[in-house]
Amino acid sequence: MGSPVVTRSRVRFLGIALTLLALALGLWAALWLIGWPIPLLSTSLPDAHGVLMVNGVLASLIGIERAVALEQRVFYLAPLLTAVGAISLALSGDAALAFPIITSGAVALLLIFLVILRRQPALHTVVQVLGAACLVGGNVLGWSGLDIPFLIPWWGTFLVLLLGAERLELSRVLRLTMLDKLTFAISVALTLLGCALSVLFFPSGFLVVASGWILVAVWLLFHDIAYQNLSRPGLPRFTALCLLSGYAWLLLGGGIVYSEGGVLLGFSYDAGLHALFLGFVLSLVFAHALIILPAVLGKRLPFHRVLYVPVALLYISLAVRIYADFGVLPVLREWAGLFNVVAIVLFGALLPALYLYERTPFRRAYGADGSTFYP
Repeated sequence: MGSPVVTRSRVRFLGIALTLLALALGLWAALWLIGWPIPLLSTSLPDAHGVLMVNGVLASLIGIERAVALEQRVFYLAPLLTAVGAISLALSGDAALAFPIITSGAVALLLIFLVILRRQPALHTVVQVLGAACLVGGNVLGWSGLDIPFLIPWWGTFLVLLLGAERLELSRVLRLTMLDKLTFAISVALTLLGCALSVLFFPSGFLVVASGWILVAVWLLFHDIAYQNLSRPGLPRFTALCLLSGYAWLLLGGGIVYSEGGVLLGFSYDAGLHALFLGFVLSLVFAHALIILPAVLGKRLPFHRVLYVPVALLYISLAVRIYADFGVLPVLREWAGLFNVVAIVLFGALLPALYLYERTPFRRAYGADGSTFYP
C-alpha cells in the first residue's frame, strides 16, 4: 500500500484532472450557447453549462484547496463528487443520476467548512458555512427539477459569500470596527433572505439577493486591504487590481439584476449572469491563482506582467458582450463570448508556460514568487 501522502497526492491530481475536464466541457458548451456552430459531444452538454462551471469547476477547486489545507484524504470526496456529478450530467443528461451526486459533493463541502468553523470560530468562517449551505440549497432545488435560472440566486450567493469571506478574513489586519463587521453581516443576511424568498416569490427574492450582492460589493470596495498593495509592484499590484475590478463587476451584476426587477430574460440574463460569474468570480480566481495554486500543486509559480494580457482581454470582451446584450447585437456578442473563452484558456496556459520558462537557462527575473506575498 502507498503512504498516505502519496495517496493524497494521487487523489488530489485526480480531482484536478476532473476539474479541468469539467472546465473544458463547460467552455465548449459556452461557445455553442453563444452561437458558434461547433459539434457537441452530447445533446445534453449545453444545458449542463451552468452546472459544469459552478459545481464541476468552482466548487471543485474550492474543495480541492480546502482538502489540501486540512490534509485528510476524506475531504477530497467533496471535489470528486461535484466534478463527477457535473461531468455525468453533461455527458448523459441524466439529472436523476447526476444531481444526487452533485448535491452529495456540496454537502461534503459544507461539512468541510463546518470542520473549519469548529477549529476557528469567527465571522468569516460562519459566512463560509452559510455560503456552502447556499450551494447545497441550489443543488437541492436542481435535484427537485427546477430549471437553472431558479438556482442562480443560490449559486451566485455561494460564490459571493465564499469569496467575500476570504477577503473579510484578510482584512482583519485593518482592525475592523464592530460597525464594519455588523454592516458586512447585514449584507450577508439580506442576501440569504433573498435566497429564501426566491423559492416562493422568485422575482422579489432575486431582487433582494441582488441588493445583498450590491451591499457586499460596496463593503469590499471600502474595506478590502487591496488598496494598500496598489503601490507595490509585481504580484501584489496584479492581485489588488484584479480584486478591485472584481468588486466593480459584482456591483454591475447586482445592478443589472436590480434594474431588471429580479427578472432576467434573454440578453439581460446573459449580461447579469456573466458580470457576476465571469467578471467578479474570475477576477478573484485570477487574483488568487498564484497564491493558492503553489499550495495545491506543490510547485512555485512565477509572476510575470504578461498575465495582465488575459485579464485585460477578459474585461474588454466582457464589457463588449454586455454592450452587445443590451444593444441586441448577436454577432458582436458571439465574438465577445469567443474572446471570453480565449482569455480563460490563455490565463490557464500561461501559468505552466511561465513555470517551464523560468526553469530554462534563458529565463529572466520575473519578480516576486507567488508564495511570497499575501495581499
